[in-house]
Amino acid sequence: MFQPASLKGDSPTPIDERVRNKYLILYLIIILLSFIPCSLFEYWYLITFWNESFYWLFFLLLPLNIFFLIYILQLSALLFSVLILNIINLIHRPREGFFKRDINDKDYLYWNLRNTIKKWPLYLAASNPFPWLKNRFMLRFFGVKIGSRCMCDNGWISSEFVSIGKNVIIGMGSTIISFGIEQDNFILKEIIVKENAAIGAKSVLLPGTIMKQNSKLSAHSYTNYDDVLEKDSIYMGHPAKLKKD
Repeated sequence: MFQPASLKGDSPTPIDERVRNKYLILYLIIILLSFIPCSLFEYWYLITFWNESFYWLFFLLLPLNIFFLIYILQLSALLFSVLILNIINLIHRPREGFFKRDINDKDYLYWNLRNTIKKWPLYLAASNPFPWLKNRFMLRFFGVKIGSRCMCDNGWISSEFVSIGKNVIIGMGSTIISFGIEQDNFILKEIIVKENAAIGAKSVLLPGTIMKQNSKLSAHSYTNYDDVLEKDSIYMGHPAKLKKD
């Protein structure tokens, strides 16, 4: 069973229930910390404008105040999450491989822990009316490499072990997923999409996939583990195969 690690709208990160319950306090701490800058900003706004001389300005700027609060909350959530994530990564560095889907397996445990830390800022970004905030801005803070001039706002991209080159097109509803869960096994492998590649709508790239320069994956197709799509070629199907002339 596969789930994207950065869904738009719904929960942006899958988390094993056993880990979620164990580290719920950490998740709540990140939420509470992210509201501190918002509270300070709102306090300044009230002190500055809530008086007889500026009542009119208070209400005039109220929509702008709400707008700033939303983005201060998102930026605060991101910064606190990145700070905690860096500390966690120093304790146990993320690595690719095949692991057991067991919380006694450190790699699986810390993968869930990283998702717990990233859940709140990714959820906020997924709820934002500007979709580029998540895929082009926030995911970069979590280590995802996204080149310039990419069209990826409407795709689902895992929040780690993904490298996307310049001028890549990712079709609407497509999924780039660097992890897999199959029964008691857990797979985590980097996906590399090189420059000028194109991914059709509602396609899926599974862990370990490499798309070379100018390769294309047709709509409604998906790759296998560790598939290599050669440059200047077109692939399609379930799983994707080289399209022959």
